[in-house]
Amino acid sequence: MQVSFNRHGPFYRMQRRLGLLSDTNLAVGRRAALFVALSWIPGVALAALEGVALDPNHERAMLLDFSAYAFSIAVVAFVLMEEISDRRMVKLVAQFEDRDIVPQASRGGMVAARANMERRTGSWLAEAVILVVAYALSYFWLMRAPMGADGGTWYGRLVDGSLRPTLAGWWSMLVALPLYWFLLGRWLWRFVTWGLMLYDIARCDLRLVATHPDRCGGLAFMGQYPQTYVLFVFAESTVVSATVLKLVVHGDASLMGFKFALLGMIAFFAIAFVLPLLVFMPRLVSLKHEGLAHYGSLASRHNIAFDTKWVSAPEAEPSEEMLGSPDPSSLADLAAGYDLIKRMLPAPVTLESIAPIVLASLVPVVCVAATQVPFAQIVETIKTLLPL
Repeated sequence: MQVSFNRHGPFYRMQRRLGLLSDTNLAVGRRAALFVALSWIPGVALAALEGVALDPNHERAMLLDFSAYAFSIAVVAFVLMEEISDRRMVKLVAQFEDRDIVPQASRGGMVAARANMERRTGSWLAEAVILVVAYALSYFWLMRAPMGADGGTWYGRLVDGSLRPTLAGWWSMLVALPLYWFLLGRWLWRFVTWGLMLYDIARCDLRLVATHPDRCGGLAFMGQYPQTYVLFVFAESTVVSATVLKLVVHGDASLMGFKFALLGMIAFFAIAFVLPLLVFMPRLVSLKHEGLAHYGSLASRHNIAFDTKWVSAPEAEPSEEMLGSPDPSSLADLAAGYDLIKRMLPAPVTLESIAPIVLASLVPVVCVAATQVPFAQIVETIKTLLPL
């Protein structure tokens, strides 16, 4: 079953009509370069024209604004992850059929789950709402920024208490920032549609095995899905870290004052990307209880029979006959099966699920911290604050 988050919706169709991509080639590298050039080059040219590209006052210098670079990095990441997500999601969803987790009679439920995902992802209403919200956030972002600086910023100048945007500010408000917020919103919406798709799949008749060695009934492979969002997490961590860096380098803020906020951001990302996997929790918890009951009963009957035959019976004596008997082996197999069920996880969440997200969010934070603190001290701080 082919799955794609990126080949649906008005924005995709518009790019296809413009020749920026095709149904067989998302051309992520070319589009990433184009989007960055569209949002960055005209803004810098307009800033240079008005003398706000560089200025002794960092607030009035576009090229000294770390956030401007962070937004461009985020736009590149949002575009590049489209191809990665399609390739990875196809492999993950295909595992349900390849592993025979979904029996033939229930394949219709998987098809319906895919159709629902495509309908939600391609919703024109969803993209319209995202676009409106993107422009609203861009407006408020730029309107509030100059209020905290004397005389304004490169976005705009304060004249008689009112804001007059610069040409670069107008370009940012109408093109650059809306593009960032729109791409961010589309990925957030895709994240929601992915969670709803998992919910639909969890309601299918899944053939799960309590004694599966992955301790998740055979669903541990789903714990790999957060790797799809590594670039997304890196992008958002970069934007947040750039804001912190601007306050630390150009302001009077202390880096340690943001320690718990940054760690909270990392924890938030880890928890957020684990949440969709919890849709499988009711099935796995029920499977564990049923498995313990069934295997417990089977083990009791088997062990009683073993005890009667080889231990408790009056004629039971150690002999060479027992060495060739399969009974001791089956006793060990039952014990191993029961132990596997006992150690089952309530959801397909493993270290592989969380580690990539944590590392992706840590990289920008560490880079920012390295500008103020020795690297060895950063490593020691991470060791004390994270249970690694």
